[in-house]
Amino acid sequence: MATGGGDDPLQPDQKENSGNVLTPDTEENVVEGAEEVFCSYVFHRYNQERQQDEQLPADPEITGLQPDKTSQMCRVGQQLAIIGDDINRRYDLNFKEMLSQLSVTPENAYNYFCKIAKSLFDSGINWGRVIALLGFGYRMALHVFQQGMRGFLSQIVRFLRDFLLRNRIAQWIAQQGGWVAALDLDNVYVKYMVVLLGVILLGQYVVRRFFSS
Repeated sequence: MATGGGDDPLQPDQKENSGNVLTPDTEENVVEGAEEVFCSYVFHRYNQERQQDEQLPADPEITGLQPDKTSQMCRVGQQLAIIGDDINRRYDLNFKEMLSQLSVTPENAYNYFCKIAKSLFDSGINWGRVIALLGFGYRMALHVFQQGMRGFLSQIVRFLRDFLLRNRIAQWIAQQGGWVAALDLDNVYVKYMVVLLGVILLGQYVVRRFFSS
């Protein structure tokens, strides 16, 4: 996986916060905090969508989440959901189309998750792509629920944690200062749209490349 950004407007080795210098965290802390960050992201993202679409089917796994509002990791997940709201309005359809072309089962879900997730980071790592990864995890969890598979959210959490560790994304987040660095992203989120435009719009190519053979 590439760690350089080339012409990417958000270079992967930049500190992408609003100017605060944060002490590097550890990979272990990032991986440990990933579950709470993701579950908070999912909870707030789902509630946003339910407010906009009352016809969205209720997912007991998501509605049953009880994020600790006093937790810093919960605040991070909420912050990323707020930032991701703009990203999702532009690119979520691509995730839906990708998933609709796949026959996701409990046996192949991890393989699909990893291959599509890797495509998001082909040219480097940055916060915009981390947000996109959380968005894809959320969309996949909702997709498999709507396909009749229950109890799958915990599996997506496991996929996410494993992917972050194996692909050096946890290392990158740790170098930025850990998940808490995401709390300073509000002033630069517009740049994420530029980054993702060339990444997520490759959705149909990703499906053909990995899954059409």
